[in-house]
Amino acid sequence: MRFVLLILLLCAPALCAAASAAELPVALRGVRTIVTLGDSITEGGGQPGGYVWLVQRWLSALYPSARIRVVNAGVSGHRATDMADRFERDVLRHEPDLVTIHVGVNDVWHAFHDWTDNSDHPAGDLPNGVPLPVYRARVDGMVAAAQKAGARVVLLSPTIVYERLGSPENVRLAGYVRAMREIAERRKCLFIDLNAAFREVIAVYQRRAGTGGLLLTTDGVHMNPAGNRLMAQTLLRGLGVSAADLDRVDD
Repeated sequence: MRFVLLILLLCAPALCAAASAAELPVALRGVRTIVTLGDSITEGGGQPGGYVWLVQRWLSALYPSARIRVVNAGVSGHRATDMADRFERDVLRHEPDLVTIHVGVNDVWHAFHDWTDNSDHPAGDLPNGVPLPVYRARVDGMVAAAQKAGARVVLLSPTIVYERLGSPENVRLAGYVRAMREIAERRKCLFIDLNAAFREVIAVYQRRAGTGGLLLTTDGVHMNPAGNRLMAQTLLRGLGVSAADLDRVDD
């Protein structure tokens, strides 16, 4: 009896580890390297508490034997045109098994705001914005290039431009979200609607608390801890990670 108890005690850590390991979702099977392409939201998301950081932390905790590595390819200020120009260098050279593309906020925002003199342009007619047809073509080209290289693609819809959901920026952004969804359907890749998640959470909050404050961002665009958590949770649940498994991880 003592021998049996000794064996059980020695094996207990391994048994606990096996019991705590979650089943790898289909979308992540065979995935060793994930590259997250994006703008400042993604670049900043690599800091502790950021959405890219959380994705790495949760994947490592839930699927330790999979040894999934997340490479952050976010660059502040970038639009679809900028990302397409560096796609080979910053994404494909890592030989990713899965690529996430989060793009669209700057494509719209830069048409409404001029950073050289910090002025707003309500008509949204500044040339630094990326017109919808150009956006569509660049995103489609990146998806095609990733798929040609053998990578799975996950398109993450642009989040929001200010937490005023009816702002001219968000009204225009809706067309970019639709374009990304259409590309995903045509290219048969996964589409995760971050925009819908943000709008839903903000709308519920504002019905109770009014529209004067910020809930998910620091400035209407860049994420605070709650926004980063919402992005990471929405992304991973879109990949098939269960809410119950995510709740088991101490972040």
